[in-house]
Formats: sequence, C-alpha cells, structure tokens
Amino acid sequence: MDVMARLKILGEGATQEQELAAHQNSAPPSCFTPQPITQPRERHRNPVHDNRFLPGGIHTSPLPGGGNIRLLKVLQTNICEFDCFYCEHRASRDVPRTYVSPEELARTFMMLNQKGLVEGLFLSSGITKRIDVMQERMVQTVEILRTKYRFKGYVHLKILPGASQAAVERTMQLANRVSLNLEAPTPQHLLHLSRKKDFLDGMLTRMVWVKRLQQEHPNLVPAGQITQFVVGAAGESDHDILSATHQLYKQIGLRRAYFSAFSPIPDTPLDHLPPTPMLRQNRLYQADWLLRFYGFKLEEIPLTQEGNLIQEVDPKTAWAQTHPEFFPLDLKTASYEDLIRVPGIGPISAKRIVETRHVSVITDPKEFSHLGMIVKRAAPFVLYRGRPLTLPSSKTSIRPAQLNLWSPTEPLVFTPL
Repeated sequence: MDVMARLKILGEGATQEQELAAHQNSAPPSCFTPQPITQPRERHRNPVHDNRFLPGGIHTSPLPGGGNIRLLKVLQTNICEFDCFYCEHRASRDVPRTYVSPEELARTFMMLNQKGLVEGLFLSSGITKRIDVMQERMVQTVEILRTKYRFKGYVHLKILPGASQAAVERTMQLANRVSLNLEAPTPQHLLHLSRKKDFLDGMLTRMVWVKRLQQEHPNLVPAGQITQFVVGAAGESDHDILSATHQLYKQIGLRRAYFSAFSPIPDTPLDHLPPTPMLRQNRLYQADWLLRFYGFKLEEIPLTQEGNLIQEVDPKTAWAQTHPEFFPLDLKTASYEDLIRVPGIGPISAKRIVETRHVSVITDPKEFSHLGMIVKRAAPFVLYRGRPLTLPSSKTSIRPAQLNLWSPTEPLVFTPL
C-alpha cells in the first residue's frame, strides 16, 4: 500500500477531531465573533487544484481572525489499544489498520505544501501499548519538518493520554498548538465512553503540565492548548459541560473548548443511541462565547430544569427575555458592558456605538446597522435618546398595470406587489 493510500485511511480516521472552527454550522453567529488568535505561519501561494495530489484528510478551516487555512489532518496510525465506545478505530472494531512513518509523512506533507495544497498540519494518532513510542513518532515527524525541510508554518500536535512529561515538553517545543481531548466533563461521565482512559491522571494532569510549561516558557505553543467534548453520548447535561469548560479556562488557561455532537458509528457499543442534534452543539458554542467574551457568569446562563440550554432561542436572547428589569437600555448612555448583553449587539458593534456617540449624533436607526448592530434583534430591548427605535419601513414596490386598450378612457393604475 503506497503512502497516499495509507494517508487516505489515516486522514478519514482523523475526521472526528475538530480544529479551529472546523464545522461552519457549529460556529457562533456573526454577533458572536471571537477575538483573533495569532497563528504564526508563512504565506503561501493559492492552492493548485490537482486531484492527483489530494489524499484524504485535507480540510479548509476558517481562522478565528478571518481568512482560511488548509490543513492536512491525519493520524500517524489508526492502530489503537483503547476501546472507546464511540470511536470508529476502537481496538475491537474490524477496520483496515495502517501506519505511516515520520519520514514518509513529513516528505508527503512537504510535497503537498510546496504545491500549495496545504498550509499546516494537524497530527494525531491511535494509542498503542507503549504510549511514549507513538508520541515520539509524532514528534519525529514534526522534527523532520522543522529541521530537514525548514517548515515554519502551523502545526497542531495531539498529546496522548498517559504521555510522559518529557514527551509533553518536547511536543510543546515543536507545535503551535497542542490538545488533549477530555471527551467528557467528569470522570464519572467518561466511564460511559471509555474504560481505559484515566480522566484525572492520564489526561487532566497532562493539561496541567502544559499550563506550567507555558508559564515557565511563554513562547511555547503560542496558539495555546484546546480540548474537545463528545456531546450527548455519556448522559451529561449542558451544565456539566459548561461547568467543566469554565473551570478549564480559569485553572489551566485553556484557549478554547470544542463540542462535537455525538454521531453513532456502526459496530460500536453506542451505535444504538440517537445522534445528538446539531442545534445542541450550536447552543453550547453560543453559551461558551457568552462566558468568554461577553462577561456572563456561569450561573447567568439560562437552563432548563434538567440543566440543558434552551433550544428554542439562543442563550443571550433567553437571558434577555427573563430579565425585563435590565431593559430597555438607552443606546446614548449605556455602558459597553451593558450593551454587549443586548441581543443583536456584539463586542465590535458595542465598541463602535460607544466610540461614535462621543463624536457625533446618531439621527437615523439605520446608522446603528452600519455600526454592526442587528437593529431588528436589538430594537425590543433598547431606546435611543429616550425613545424606542423605529425600524425602517420596507418600501412598497409598485408596478404599472397593463393599459386596457379596449377602454381608452380607463386611467392607468399602479398596483402594489
């Protein structure tokens, strides 16, 4: 089996991982725009579309600060000793197994990079009995890229559960971003997904190591560490997930959490469960944005009695609807911190409103839309100069009726559409 055939298998096996905003439909709406994250990477020419050089695993992902990056997302091997109940590559499942050596993978990546097909590498791996051996293989791949091929672009490396501290440190020295997927919010929930993964010692401890090494060496992994949760397979509530991410942000400086809606895979122990609706995943992203960029506290996020997010409306609108005492806000005097709690107003538009009202007088509601505010969403919750916002009325379109040639005295009439 040649390298491209193996990369097709290994690339398809990496699709469960999320990187950046890997799923467009899981990204928050425009009013939930995240702050830019600087990714040190080189500029490359536009991709050459030549299907002869397209293995599985090439994904175009939007960057948080705008633009896109094309990643080769691949496993070093899909051989795995773990038996995670949701995973297509679990040890007991009958799937083609393969492996690509560090030299082969580095050489193939550089060929794709030089042709303009990929700009960065997202490298993960199955977990073998000797965990550090496979972590070393991933490290060797990137060492070859950095030293032999002088590649200075973006690399995201996985840290395998149970990897040694020395392996974690070397991984951080080579990567722009690292990640270790917790998959579940608590050790108890993880037992519903895997009996071999150790939540506290095998995974959370490694994430703490990353934080400490970053504190000692601030230049390491400039894009930070991230994690991912499988949503809906372990019986967890949205409150469980948001509580876990909130603690990870505070205690280990997590850059970002990703949420992956559970999708059952045939011939796995969880294949009888229904898929998690994408709407639940989206609501978690929106709530996560409120906690990270909008000044909301965890206890302010509206939840059902079961501890789940309200599905009918986004969390920000749900909060606004349950706090009538906070509204209406006057756009002329409200603070930035209050403005970003208004549905239809995000950090960028709130900042523009505050800056603009100091230098000019806004006389037309349409001017707020030019500042980035979604006037239709915000109007029920705001005033301007003590008066409700009057939405611009839609212009009535008219069309001329056909002249009745058989009645010369009939006037020409215009009928609205």
